[in-house]
Formats: sequence, structure tokens, C-alpha cells
Amino acid sequence: MCHSSLCTQTRQKSTLAGTVNFATHLQGKWLFSILLLTGLLYITAFAGDFHFDDRPAILANPHLDRGSTFLGHLDHMVRPVLNATFLIDRRLFDTSPAGYHLLNLLLHLGSGALVYRILMRAVTDETRMVPVWTALLFLIHPIQTETITYISGRASGLMAFWYLLALFLYIKASEDTSGQIVRPRYLAGALLAFILSVASKEPAVTFPLALLLWDTTVRRLRGAALRAAVLSGHAPFWFAVLAAALLAWQHPRYTNLAQFSLQIRPLWDNALSGLHAAGYALLLFIRPGQLNFDHDLPLFHSLSQWPLPLELGLWGATVLTAFLVRRRLPLLSFGVAWCILQLLPTWLIPRNDLLSERNLYLASFGILLAAVELGSVLTHRIAAGVERPRAVGIGAGAVGLAIAIILCAATAQRNALYRDPVLLWSDTVAKSPHKARPHNNLGYALARRGEWDLAIEEFRAAVRLDPDYALARQNLRDAYLRQVGRQ
Repeated sequence: MCHSSLCTQTRQKSTLAGTVNFATHLQGKWLFSILLLTGLLYITAFAGDFHFDDRPAILANPHLDRGSTFLGHLDHMVRPVLNATFLIDRRLFDTSPAGYHLLNLLLHLGSGALVYRILMRAVTDETRMVPVWTALLFLIHPIQTETITYISGRASGLMAFWYLLALFLYIKASEDTSGQIVRPRYLAGALLAFILSVASKEPAVTFPLALLLWDTTVRRLRGAALRAAVLSGHAPFWFAVLAAALLAWQHPRYTNLAQFSLQIRPLWDNALSGLHAAGYALLLFIRPGQLNFDHDLPLFHSLSQWPLPLELGLWGATVLTAFLVRRRLPLLSFGVAWCILQLLPTWLIPRNDLLSERNLYLASFGILLAAVELGSVLTHRIAAGVERPRAVGIGAGAVGLAIAIILCAATAQRNALYRDPVLLWSDTVAKSPHKARPHNNLGYALARRGEWDLAIEEFRAAVRLDPDYALARQNLRDAYLRQVGRQ
């Protein structure tokens, strides 16, 4: 027989433990269900063929012929972690594309699970469903198909997985209060994951800024606490960035790529054009029918060119709003800032293509988080002002479910295009009719089928749109000679 107050305290502890266990079990079921749905949705991706850069960068890459050749060229190789995965794929699956899709999907599932686990450490009772909906939308949105179903899109997926894992491990390290043993291990794991991320794709160097964003927005560190976090937690990552920059400076391939990049277009023109591309990219999240493997976006040379003033005003209003609500809605502010941070490399560094959907993969986490957080806040405020708040929650859930069904259908439709290069490039030509490269690539796909008349039409269209397009001119010549029987 025990003291009554002690018995009461024991029962309270037992009840609390039961509640925590139930919540953990429920969270596990949500995550498992989301991952299972995504896996079933992307079964269709395994029928995808090799496209665009896949053959020259993977199948015909002599550095991936054998392990000894790969190791011998490491000092001249960019993205060694990415190429190591392709080396393994070549050994396991040779020229069977289905096997290459497996790792792309596993990386996507891992990134979705990390998005969920990261956000579970930043929610309140009012926002407890935000991780569920954010992870779901991140996993099923069709804008991710270029990263997952396009085999060479793995660079973005691989970088994002290690990037998110590094953030998750850093958060675990910042939560640890058990002593001086566990925290250094988490930090070491985060640093290793960050290095693997940078060695997968270079934009991962933004990671130290992501840590600063998390600590100031979500953890709300200020003053001495923030300085301590930067010195003890962030500093190793900044040193790693500095080391990566020094290695890149001495690396011949990176030096050549940097020189080539600076010759593409002036930095000011690139920044203005990137601003428009970023605004256009946001529209793709709500207009998945406009998704396109090869977007045709205009170049801008002056801030006065329309619609740049409008887009600059909208971006400014978005940033200002995120700053003003940072205390009341930290996840909304974090999402907006995360999106901008991940888009910065494409704004600052000129690339041939102003917009590639695979480069939106990591940024999509922030965009979708901000949208879900905003929807959650609106739902709770509407529910607080009506007599039947439960009906509001049911209605919001129904709307979310409808959106999820539409996105799943759009993803399945995009995946179907990757089964055949003719399907993919026909869709691209329809959406970018005034760009030469899609016509050339469609012509090449038709030529491989033996449809020479149609191929010649596409090559002619490419040359007409860009008379200086040497590859299209060569393809047109070869196709014509083949057609008249000279080859």
C-alpha cells in the first residue's frame, strides 16, 4: 500500500508516457503511409528510358567503365559522390534503366522522411499536422519528377538527401543535453553528410546559412546563445566550405566551368533573368500542367522590363511579410527564407538554362512548408470564429485530399512521358515551340526510331530557330543523307 499522492503521481507519469507512446505510434503510421503512397505512385517511373544527358554522362562515360579507372580520375572529376553512384549502377544494371531508377526513388523517400522528422521538431499542438502535409506534398508533387524519373536528375536528389540529413543531425546535436559524448558524434555525422552533399552537387555550400536560418527562425536564438551556436556548431561547416572553395580553385575542371559560366551572360542580366525565372517557377507549383523538361524563358537586361517590376514587388512583399510574422509564424518565415536561399545559386551563377525543374527540388521544401503553414493558420482562425469548428477541419482535410489526388494524377502523367524519348520531347516541343534544342532532341529521338521524314522536319525547325546551332545542322545533314540512301 503506497502513499496516495505518490500513487497519483505514478498514475500521471504512466498516463503521460502512454500519450507520448501513442503520439509516436501515430506519427510512425503517418510517415509509413506517406512513404508507401509515394512508392506506389513512382512504380511507373521504373519504365522510364535514358534521356538527354543520361547516355553521354553515364552510359558512355569512360571514367565509369571500371573502379580502377574511376579512382584514377578522381583528381580531375567533379561531383565524385554522384559519379560513384553511377559507377555502382553501371556494374549492377549495365544498360537496364529500371535499376538506375531504384536509387533515385530511395533518395526521394529518404528526403521525404527527413522533411517529416525535421519539422516534427518545430511544431506545436496547433501545427502538428504541418509535417504530415508538407512531407506528403513534397513527395507527390509532380515538379519532383525531373529529379526522380530523369536518371541524371539524381544530382539534385542526392545532394538534397545528404543536405537534409546534415540538418537533421545538427538539430539532434543541438537538442542533446546528455553530456559531451553524443553531441560531438551528431555534429561529426552532420559534417560528413554535408561534405557528401557538396561532393554530389555544388549548391550544397549554402548549408551553413541554412543552419543560421534554423537557429534564428525556428530555435529563435539571439545574442550570446546565437554566438555560442555559431562558434560551437556552425564553424566546422564554414571551414568545410572554405576548404571546398580552395580545392575548387585548384581543380582544373572547376576552373574551366567557372570561366565558361562567366561567359554565358553578364551577371546583372543573369540576376534579372533569374528573378523572373524564380517567379515563373513558383507558378509551376500551382500549375503542374506547365511542367516542362526544357523551359524557354526570356532574358532581361533592365529592371524596367515588364513584368520584372511586378515580380520584384511581389518578392519584396513576400520577404517583408515573412520578416514581420517571424515570431508568430516561424515556420512560414523559415519556409520563405529557405526557398530564397536554395534559389540563390541559380540567381548568382550563370547557367545555360535559366530554369531546370530539378534545381527546384530542395527549394520546394520551403515553398510547400510555407503554403501548408499558411493553410493551417487560416484553418484554425476560421474554425475559431464559427460555431462548428470540427466542420472547418473536415472541410480543410477534404480540400487537402483533393489537392493530393490531383497532384498524384499529374505525377503519374509526367512519369508516363519518360517511358519514351519521343513522348517526352514531343511534350517539350509543344510547350517550348520557339526553342531550338527541343526540336533537335525530338528529331534525334525520331531518327532512332527510323522515322526519318519527321526527324528531318524537326532538325529543320531547330536550324530555322537557331542558324548557329551546329549540332542541329549536323543532324539535319546526316538525316538527309541517310534518307536519300548515302549513309
